[in-house]
Amino acid sequence: MPDVSIAISAQDSYSSAIKSMAQITKSFSKDMDEMEGKLSQLNKNRYSLKMDLREAQKKLSDAEKQFQKTKKAKDELARDDAQANFDRIQRNLALVTKGAREAENQMKKTGEAFRKVDNQGGSGSFGKNIVNALAVSGIGDAAKQLAQQGANAIFASAFGDAGGTLASNILSMGMTGASTGLMLGGPLGMAIGAGVGAGVGLISGGIQNKEKKDDAFKSYYGELYSSAVERHAAELESGSGIASGRETDLISFSTLFGSRETAKTYLSELVNMANTTPFLYDDLTAMSKTLATFGYDAKSILPVLSTIGDAGAALGMSTSDMTTVAQALGRMKSSDKATLEYLNILNDRGIGAVGLLAEAKGKSQGEIYDMISKGQIAGTEAVEIILSALTDGFSGAMEEQSKTFAGRSSTLEGWEQEMANAQGEAYNTLRSEGKQRQIDYYAGITDELSGLNAMIGAGEAAQENLKEQYLREAMNAVLKGTEIRLYEGEQAETLRKLRQEYMVIQADYADLQDGAKKTGKIDESELIALGERSDALKSKLEALAEGAFDASGEMQEVRDVELELISAIRENTLALGEAAYLGDYEKQQELSKGQGFGNVTADPGYRSLRERDYGPHAWGLDYVPYDNFPALLHQGERVLTASQARAADRGMGVNVTFSGAVTVREEADLDRLAAKLAANVVRAAELGV
Repeated sequence: MPDVSIAISAQDSYSSAIKSMAQITKSFSKDMDEMEGKLSQLNKNRYSLKMDLREAQKKLSDAEKQFQKTKKAKDELARDDAQANFDRIQRNLALVTKGAREAENQMKKTGEAFRKVDNQGGSGSFGKNIVNALAVSGIGDAAKQLAQQGANAIFASAFGDAGGTLASNILSMGMTGASTGLMLGGPLGMAIGAGVGAGVGLISGGIQNKEKKDDAFKSYYGELYSSAVERHAAELESGSGIASGRETDLISFSTLFGSRETAKTYLSELVNMANTTPFLYDDLTAMSKTLATFGYDAKSILPVLSTIGDAGAALGMSTSDMTTVAQALGRMKSSDKATLEYLNILNDRGIGAVGLLAEAKGKSQGEIYDMISKGQIAGTEAVEIILSALTDGFSGAMEEQSKTFAGRSSTLEGWEQEMANAQGEAYNTLRSEGKQRQIDYYAGITDELSGLNAMIGAGEAAQENLKEQYLREAMNAVLKGTEIRLYEGEQAETLRKLRQEYMVIQADYADLQDGAKKTGKIDESELIALGERSDALKSKLEALAEGAFDASGEMQEVRDVELELISAIRENTLALGEAAYLGDYEKQQELSKGQGFGNVTADPGYRSLRERDYGPHAWGLDYVPYDNFPALLHQGERVLTASQARAADRGMGVNVTFSGAVTVREEADLDRLAAKLAANVVRAAELGV
């Protein structure tokens, strides 16, 4: 047997994704499918980063414009953040682009190396195994995809998406394991690789299905939480509105009845009526106000409402119709006139008012019409006759209707309004006290607070005035040659040069016009150039004025104040502690927890449950699946932080060196050498050496 030793070294020359590609291309235990998959992923990442870079560039441009416009510290910070984000994406894009290019080169080198091994091995089984494995991997790629799709479709149809995911992963990893096994160990290795790959696929599919269930769980209880918050806000808003309306009703009925206590008692009885009839509280108050306006008192309104309600329920009237009936009866009572106009309102809604009067007086309807036209029937008499007849004819109809689906729906809505009113009334009572304190506060600090706000407003106006003054002086200095006062030093000298530039443009334009007068035609090419020069001059003036304004002593003081404000807010926030600024973050963290977290409690009994579910991990754990994952640790094991694990992933490279002479006496030596090489590489990777 040849003397073989394995040397492992670590290096960090690429990013995690590129290092992963380097490991794949340097190890004979992976096939070309995986390299192509990594390259495809790098290309997808490159496309995504390009799109992100465009968006970041647009945001940077917008932030730069905003900062140039306001020159405020907060806008400067926003611009710096946008610049940092743009630089980060640009660096990542360059890294991924470089990685993809190196991956392509490495794939070519790997293919060339495999061909050399095949040539050197001649008809040896090792060379054939490599070439055959590559052939199977390349030619079988399309077949593997087809098999995955077919398995996914068949099993998803029979067992749902979860079954399709399991079948797809088992086939995918099984075929990958088979190609790797064929490369390393021939037909036997292919069978072993297929079995191991299928097992890995089963685990991978199970993890994916677990993640989907966990996502569904988090989505479900997250929506429950959101619904609870929204429902509470809606109930409080509705209840506050109902309570506010009833407070207004109390004032209105106190005026109508001449007594607050009478109004309070009446409205309480109205609430009871709303909760036992198809009427809602607002419907009853509307009709009550109508009847009270036409002379009905607190004691007589409820019986009239009950009678109108029974008639309306029996005749299928709407709330609007019953309100109109109440208005017609009220007008007849208050005017003491029974006119056809009022009676026809009742007739149109199914109440045969003329017939009821005829029956009560023992007259024909024709005689009643004649008496109405002559004013021989008083309004109060007509109302009494009609209400008495409606009471006798429709009594109890409202109670019957309250037992129907529509009636019970209305009654239920009334009770829900009552519950909302209880919440709203309590809120309004206490909040009203708070509003009064706020009113008292403003009343006591009016002069001081008004003065403070006046200074703020005046200061903002002064800033805008000063900015316009800088622009006016610059324009006047260049276009009219007026005296320069605000500008000094280089800025003033720049204005004088721009004045000379403007005079040259003005002279050139005058010459152009003179030439046009002589020839009758203007030189448009010269006119275009003059227009561009004029526009550029104006832009220079505007930019100079804006820059001079921003650099002025006044604006430097403004900037110092803004920086001091930012610093003070930051220090105050730090002094308040995490409770002040981590509230939303902690809620999001809580909502991100899945099913697994719910089983972890302070109860010692949970440990055995978790151990039974997940085992003690005596052989290690390649990945911690969620926060607060419980596990038993054993002597000799090592636990890394997430950052250390990522660093190890980035930095782990495998270099293989052979020490001593290697003698190959027969083809079997090559197979044994490859098997030992693969075993040592895998072992080194497992140990994280």
